[in-house]
Amino acid sequence: MKKSILSLIGATCFVPLQTLSAASLEMVSPADYKTYQNSHNDTVSMSVIESVGANWKQYSNYLGKAEQWIWLSNDNTQLYWYSPENGSQLLLNSGDRVGTQYEVDIDGCTDRATVAAKNRSINLTSGSYDEVTRLDFSGYCFDAGLKSAWFVSQLGLIKWTEDSLLGEVEFELAHAKVNGMSIPNHQGIELSAQFPAETIMLNEQGSVEAAVTLINHSDAPMTLDFTSGQTFEIYLYNEKDTLVSLWSTGKMFTQALHSLEIQPGEVQRFGGELELVDLDGEPLDIGSYRMKIEVKGSFSPETTSHNLIPLSAESVLHLDSIMTHQ
Repeated sequence: MKKSILSLIGATCFVPLQTLSAASLEMVSPADYKTYQNSHNDTVSMSVIESVGANWKQYSNYLGKAEQWIWLSNDNTQLYWYSPENGSQLLLNSGDRVGTQYEVDIDGCTDRATVAAKNRSINLTSGSYDEVTRLDFSGYCFDAGLKSAWFVSQLGLIKWTEDSLLGEVEFELAHAKVNGMSIPNHQGIELSAQFPAETIMLNEQGSVEAAVTLINHSDAPMTLDFTSGQTFEIYLYNEKDTLVSLWSTGKMFTQALHSLEIQPGEVQRFGGELELVDLDGEPLDIGSYRMKIEVKGSFSPETTSHNLIPLSAESVLHLDSIMTHQ
């Protein structure tokens, strides 16, 4: 795959770049992440896992496609899709008008994308977004393939829909850290998360850290209620979505109810080190995992307007091992 991508860089460098409005079509930093939740309450995490040159980025998941390569123009306004059969194909140019069409092979079912709307607003559970561009897709399959995708300035992909045997499925941005922004920021509460940004080498590192930070930007205290002494949990799932490791394994917590008050302007951080072993204490295999951290509390009844805020975040964790030569 890497050789194919490298061979395309020379070709894509000749794509004419236009002077366009300053809009970011996608995140570019390995430290950034996004988590989407679908209409069946399943989650998908997205992060940059590899870069080739200045423009090619491989994402852990993009529009539902695992380990997808994307080419971003230097001004971050043109987005190209990599198809193994057809090479690089323009997926979106933020300067194009409504009605512009792109021939792009997404998955064998989708072969065309059309700019359907620009400068619109959309409300998701993670927040309200303006200056949204929507792409509509068409293709061959009756019960599979993409239907639409929504992009917003400085944040990139925030939503997409696809067909399935059970009907249309929506994926919406649930939380993210992109370009210095933390999403969501609901009514004065800001949630951000910290995950390992690079691949972890199992023969050099025995644990990884994950954390969630809550900041109270409002003018009133906010109270979190906990049902035990455990304030957070870290989960690790394999590629089959099976739980393989749990931070609380072997730990003891008091069973007493308690509350934590977050004062205006105060920052509270929840997190710790997850040992890179499975539930039986055996070393984990190399591969890609889904890492989730969750605050175990809920907002007190008097702050019911905040109860819909997801107090969790997810990212992809890549484990590998450095080859040693005897």
